Amino acid sequence: MKNGTLPTRIMHDLRRSNDKVVASGSLVGRYGSSSTVSRALRKLVEAQQLEPVDRGLYRVLPNEDARLAFDRAWSNPGAEFDPDKRIAVTLARPTFRDVVRLCKSYGVRRVRRVLNTLEERHDIPTPMASDWRHRLDNIERGFHDAAHRLVAT
Repeated sequence: MKNGTLPTRIMHDLRRSNDKVVASGSLVGRYGSSSTVSRALRKLVEAQQLEPVDRGLYRVLPNEDARLAFDRAWSNPGAEFDPDKRIAVTLARPTFRDVVRLCKSYGVRRVRRVLNTLEERHDIPTPMASDWRHRLDNIERGFHDAAHRLVAT
C-alpha cells in the first residue's frame, strides 16, 4: 500500500489512537461511504494488518513480532525470520502460550494457514495438526469474545 492511500490513513489513525478493535461502521462518514471503507478494510486484511473477528468487526494486529517464551532458533542466534517461518518453527515445538502470542501478533488465520501447510508437507503429524486446529478454534473464539467486549465498552 502506498502512503496517503485510504487504508494507510486508516491504519495510521488506528495505531495512533491505540485501538485494538474497530467496527467498520464507526469509520463510515469519517473516511467515506460504507463501500469505500469496506474496500479499504479488505485491503488491510489482505496486507495482514487487520484480522476480521465478526461481520464488520476487525482486530488490529500489532506492528511488532510476538515475544515468545524461548528462542526456538537458538542455533542461529539473532537471525531474522519472516513471520511464516517464525510461526512454523514455533508450531514444530508448540506451547499454548506461544501459539496465542503468535495469533495475537499475526492473526489466527495466518497461523492456521501455516499449520495446514506444515501438515500438507508432512512436517508435523496429522493428529498434532488436528489438535492444534481445535486449539486455534478456541483461541479465535476468545479473540472474538474479547473484541465484542471491547466494542461494548
